Amino acid sequence: MTVYERLLERAFDQHGFIRAAQARELSINPAILRQLAAVGRLEHRGWGLYRLVAIPITERDEFQEAVLWANGLGVIAGESALALWNLADVNPMKIEIVVPPNYQPRRQGQERYRIRRRNLQISDIEEVDNIRVITPKLAIDDVIKAGVSGELVAQAIANAKARELIGTVTEARLRVQLADRSTSKNSLRHE
Repeated sequence: MTVYERLLERAFDQHGFIRAAQARELSINPAILRQLAAVGRLEHRGWGLYRLVAIPITERDEFQEAVLWANGLGVIAGESALALWNLADVNPMKIEIVVPPNYQPRRQGQERYRIRRRNLQISDIEEVDNIRVITPKLAIDDVIKAGVSGELVAQAIANAKARELIGTVTEARLRVQLADRSTSKNSLRHE
């Protein structure tokens, strides 16, 4: 198997992306990535991050790129998670990524992402199309706390329930949480 075929095999499940650290794991010198980028077989996307041009671009590539940009430690969250799960008609300005509290992402590329530091449990993380993302329940909880439009939150709850991504008890709890948020906003307006 050629070096390029090994890279292709690894990058296939990552929407065409490969990190230099992953190349090292395959016993491939990262300098070869730069050489392949120079001849147009790879696209350099950021520090230590490349995309194989042979793999077709999809609408979810930006989410995978965000996870890998954060050294593979990123998890899609907030409105971005709702978009990835296809739960609501949200259009976040920046992709939200949760990283471990002790992780310090590099500055290059931060303008594209909203970074939050938080400890996540294994049970808080799932995958959509091989992309690490917080669970629908946690994503909806996050957007309620963030003040996302009540209509969009209600849409996300309904879609998650209809697709059996959340159960009846979780649905009820999220609806109460949303109603409580609305009630507290209204009471603040009248003070």
